[in-house]
Amino acid sequence: MIHMREPTDGEGRDAGVGVREMKPADVDAVMELERRIFSTPWTADVFRYELRRKRSAIYLVAEAGGRMLGYLGAAQMGAEVHVANIAVEPGQRRHGVGSALLLECIARGTARGTRWLALEVRETNDGAREFYRRFGFNELGLRIGYYVDTGEHALAMATGDICSDDYQQLLRTIEDGLARRKAEG
Repeated sequence: MIHMREPTDGEGRDAGVGVREMKPADVDAVMELERRIFSTPWTADVFRYELRRKRSAIYLVAEAGGRMLGYLGAAQMGAEVHVANIAVEPGQRRHGVGSALLLECIARGTARGTRWLALEVRETNDGAREFYRRFGFNELGLRIGYYVDTGEHALAMATGDICSDDYQQLLRTIEDGLARRKAEG
């Protein structure tokens, strides 16, 4: 489990964020966040189905003080982990929650033999695109009309070899940045 400095508990104390595997009992909290963030949220049944796919699914939650701050869902397909969704409470963004989730996903994928990650992101979501670029994702092409709710295009993005020395150094740099943030409190 990754631990990092995160938002305080409202009284200035470090709330101690952790990342762990998503459980069926988390689905209600996941759905609350899903409905607040996405215009076409997944259903609870989709999350429950994915959680049953133990060999290929990587579903994680980030939490502090018993409160869910975000989640990540991904599926391993051969040597690829396809990131299906990452959601972080709007008030908790840019505090390292998404980074901690993606780092843990990469660690779990690497342990399963993954060599790269891929995903789609809304063409207009500049913040998410920059986040993924920091993790070594490159834009590969456009998926026309990918999002059914708006007809918006998606950018397909993927990393290079996540087992390479260069990529592992990138991950260490990201982890060091999170550790510095924790130390600075």
